[in-house]
Amino acid sequence: MHQPLGFRDPKDPHHVCLLKKSLYGLKQSPRAWYMRFADYISIIGFTHSRSDNSLFIYRRGSSLTYILLYVDDIILTASSDALHRSIMTMLSSEFAMKDLGPLSYFLGIGVTRHACRLFLSQRKYAAKIIERAGMSSHKSTSTLVDTKPNLSVVAGAPYEDPTRYRSLAGALQYLTFTRPDITYVV
Repeated sequence: MHQPLGFRDPKDPHHVCLLKKSLYGLKQSPRAWYMRFADYISIIGFTHSRSDNSLFIYRRGSSLTYILLYVDDIILTASSDALHRSIMTMLSSEFAMKDLGPLSYFLGIGVTRHACRLFLSQRKYAAKIIERAGMSSHKSTSTLVDTKPNLSVVAGAPYEDPTRYRSLAGALQYLTFTRPDITYVV
């Protein structure tokens, strides 16, 4: 922690305030949590992935473990049950944690386990978007775009609730980030 800009004490530049409340809600809390977590797991042997700062990898011989951190949710997968339990024990000794069991749904992605693989699907997330848009009773069509649009700056009524439109647009944007194959259709 550092003294915030504009509130630096020149006599005691290394002093910080003792907070009487938790860090939740403060601007620096996500960064402080991430740094604390990243520092600890680097001590126990994890390294950052080159492709994603939220992904940490542990390799020892043929053993492999991945940790994905999203805000305060952690997904942990390991090449063996013993390694999984060992990592969970180390993490639990440092952080207050709760094991929610096998992953089934995370960030709009459903996870189904099969013999030797995982099946990831966003069917439920896409269905929720369609329902929020009030389109669940609509029939499908081969052409999703009006082929003869009548667009005008002055014609038509403005949206009653632009927040709803923005929310749906953001949800569709997330869907296309994780499913690039449907980007054109969306």
